[in-house]
Amino acid sequence: MQQTFYLDSEEEISSVIDRLNKSMAGDNYFVVPKRALFLQSIVNLKLLKREADKVEKKVFIVTQDEIGSSMAERSGIEVLNNIDEIAFSQEQDDFVEESDDEKNDDYREMPISLVSEDVSKSNRLSGVGSNEFYDSLTGSALQASQKSLVPEKKVDRQIPVSLDVDQKNSFRKKINNSSQDMVRFRADQKQNSQSPERKLDPGKVQSIERMFTASEKGNVSKNLQQAPTGREKRIKKVIFSFVILCLGAFIFTASYLFLPSAKIMIIPNISKEKIDRNFIASVDSTQESSEEKIAARVISIDVDLSLSYEIKSSGSMIGKKSHGTVVIYNEYDSSPQTLVATTRLETEDGKIFRLVKNVIVPGTMNVSGEIKPGAVSADVIADQAGADFNIDQTKFTIPGFKDGPKYDKFYAKSSEPMSGGSSEGESSNGGKISQSDIDNAKQKTEAAIKEKIDKKIKEELSFEEIVLPQAEKITLLKSFANARIGDLVDSFEYTVTASVQVLAFSENDVKNKIQNSLNDSAVSQNVKIDVIKIEYGTSDVDFEKNTLDLRIHAETLTTPIIETESIKNELLGKTDDQLTTILRKYPTIKNASIEFSPSFVTRIPQYSKRVVVEIGSENSENQ
Repeated sequence: MQQTFYLDSEEEISSVIDRLNKSMAGDNYFVVPKRALFLQSIVNLKLLKREADKVEKKVFIVTQDEIGSSMAERSGIEVLNNIDEIAFSQEQDDFVEESDDEKNDDYREMPISLVSEDVSKSNRLSGVGSNEFYDSLTGSALQASQKSLVPEKKVDRQIPVSLDVDQKNSFRKKINNSSQDMVRFRADQKQNSQSPERKLDPGKVQSIERMFTASEKGNVSKNLQQAPTGREKRIKKVIFSFVILCLGAFIFTASYLFLPSAKIMIIPNISKEKIDRNFIASVDSTQESSEEKIAARVISIDVDLSLSYEIKSSGSMIGKKSHGTVVIYNEYDSSPQTLVATTRLETEDGKIFRLVKNVIVPGTMNVSGEIKPGAVSADVIADQAGADFNIDQTKFTIPGFKDGPKYDKFYAKSSEPMSGGSSEGESSNGGKISQSDIDNAKQKTEAAIKEKIDKKIKEELSFEEIVLPQAEKITLLKSFANARIGDLVDSFEYTVTASVQVLAFSENDVKNKIQNSLNDSAVSQNVKIDVIKIEYGTSDVDFEKNTLDLRIHAETLTTPIIETESIKNELLGKTDDQLTTILRKYPTIKNASIEFSPSFVTRIPQYSKRVVVEIGSENSENQ
């Protein structure tokens, strides 16, 4: 047993459930139009399914709404496409109950009035819930109901659903075929079973008529809307003009507010001051010491320098000194022995040669149990000019060790003859060494060694370390020439050996000490103080205690701290003249300039991101 319900598009779930509860049938079909309120929520469908399960009834949804069909299937409710499927199901049920004798009877014609009524209702209900139902229900259904009925023994209950070509003609043909089949089947059913004639429920008819009425009203309203009047055209033109005007005003306002930009350069009122400070640099101090002390370190180095000086010729014919190379041996002990320049070497016949430079003779060495003397090569020059000093290979002794244990243990040998000596009367490019030559060589060599000392000290200094001239202690250990006054030579060498001791300290430590002493006052005055220059006055050094008293003259730069954001917010939307008036209220501002972009703009933008405020310096002001 089954029952069909026709729902209105505005019907709610509570009404649908109430119909289900009142139904006496086991199978309940709900015919729902497209976009019905009932199908818009899956919750409604799940509630219907749950209520049907409670009362043990089956629920079917008949609709052409694809979204509603999908949600119904997800909720577990079976979905039918059109009303024909319901009719086909009902006819199958009735046909099963018929007897075999009734099936063999011929079909008989029914009164046209009765048939036409059933056919009309059947055709009117065919395709309920589909798009074609509202568009294709025309007079063709009535014409089909008035055609003559031809009885047939076989009933074709398959009614086509889809439309192939011309929608209107195809649907009319479908209505004719369907109405004839339904009339024949119902006539046979009425004659054989003598069951009461099936009539549509008046409620169903009213529901279908409401659907037709709503559809027709909708079509009429659409047609009216598709034909705008002249007044509507004028309204559209006015609206379009108003939109264009608003758009232009918006573009102009946006261009005025957002496109212009301004750059404000503020020159703060900067002041310079000079201050004096005293500090003590000591090797015992560290960076964390008190404000009056800074760390220092001692640097000690030894430096030697030898320079060669030429003797100008006097124009007279003088002799030259012989010179050559010897090897000096040490058989005394394993300790090295230093021999200074001008050390005398004497031949067996009494001729004296002198060392040109300082040499260090190595000590003895033990080689495989055998003691071997130390040896070193050295250049020598004859003590006097003359060709008789051009001697062959020979052995030399050192007169300086005479009458001592080293005399026999230190000696020299020449491997080649001495050469270059000439007697007086022969031509010579040199001359005699004078006292002025020695003094001049000494002065120049000591000045040169001072430059070499400064270079060595810089190599020893670390980053930011400095050495004041007052903190240097230079001791000359040796200062001599390798020739004597009156010697006839082309050139001679002057040698200076010095020892240097300095106290070095970091200038950055001095700057930080001064900066720290100024920070407290800077915070209280809301300014920034920078040390820009440091000069050192007279300083006292004590190399015994390794301390240095520093007198410092510093120059500071005081810059007021300006809140650029607050000033920018105050200047937004102001003109160039108003800018001057506002900035006069700030004593910390010396001057200001403004640059507009584009150049024709005379007002600072209201949009803060289009305004830049920078703090410049006196240099930028001059530029």
